[in-house]
Amino acid sequence: MTKVNMYKHIRNFFALSFLCTAASAVALSACDAPGDGASPESQPALRTPAELGLGEGWVEQEEGLWSRIGADGQEEFVGVGEPGKMHGLASLHAAEEHLALAAEAEDTEEAKARLAEIRELIVDIEDTEFVAASEDPSFRCQAQLTHFALASGAACNSVKADASVIFNNYCNSATETIYTYTYATCGVVTTTHSCGPKTGTSIGCGSHSYLTSATSSCESYAYAASNSYSTWQLNNVKGYCEPTTPPSCGPCSAGYDCHCGDFEGCVPRNQTCN
Repeated sequence: MTKVNMYKHIRNFFALSFLCTAASAVALSACDAPGDGASPESQPALRTPAELGLGEGWVEQEEGLWSRIGADGQEEFVGVGEPGKMHGLASLHAAEEHLALAAEAEDTEEAKARLAEIRELIVDIEDTEFVAASEDPSFRCQAQLTHFALASGAACNSVKADASVIFNNYCNSATETIYTYTYATCGVVTTTHSCGPKTGTSIGCGSHSYLTSATSSCESYAYAASNSYSTWQLNNVKGYCEPTTPPSCGPCSAGYDCHCGDFEGCVPRNQTCN
C-alpha cells in the first residue's frame, strides 16, 4: 500500500468513527472569541492554508485536509479546524501502530515507554477542541502563531524529523494549547520526542529525532499542532551519501539527486532506493 493510499484508508476509517514541509506563520485574532453554543451555520468557514499564511500550492483532499508536494519531493499535510484535527489524529494513530510493531519486536521497557508516550499524546489531543481561525483582519491587536513540521533525509544514510510551534499573544489573556511530536526509525532502532500539551499566551514546543543506518531502511515523522490547525509529514528517504570514488553521479536536473548512489544515477528525490 502506498503512503497516500495508507492515509486515505486511515482517513476513511476516522470519518466513519468520528463523523490529517517546511515552515509557516499565521496571525490569529486574540481579541474576540466566538460565543458559546453557536449553531453550525454561525461558525466561520474553515480557512485555507494560504489564508493561514502557509504558502501556496495546497490541494484540498477532504474537508479540513490539505496537502502539497514540498521542495524535497515529499508530501506534507495540513489539517484545519475540528475536521482537520481528525486527519491529524489519523496520522498519529498510524505512527502509534508503527511504534506498537516496534515495541513487539524489541520487547524492551524503552520501546513500551515510547508507545505509552504517543498514546498519552493522542488522548490529550482528542480532548482538545480545535477551532476555526478568524479571518476578520480588522483587529487592533493580533497574536502570532508559527508551525513547523519537517521529516526528511539528513546526512549520509540518515533521516530526521523536526517539529515546532510558537505562540505569542500580547493582546489579552486568550491562550493556545500546543503540541509537537517526532520519531525516527532505522531497522529495529527507534527514537522519539514529544512536547506538550502546553497552554498559555506566550509558549513554545519543539521536538527533534535523528537516526542513521547504512544497511537498514529508515523512516521519520513530524507533527505539530495548536488549537486551530495541525501540520505533519512522513518520510522514508535517507540522506544522500557523497560518492567516495569517481565517477560521481550528476549533475542532476531539478527534483533529482544521487541519494541511491552512482550505480542508479540521477533519480527523483522522493524515490525509495532498490
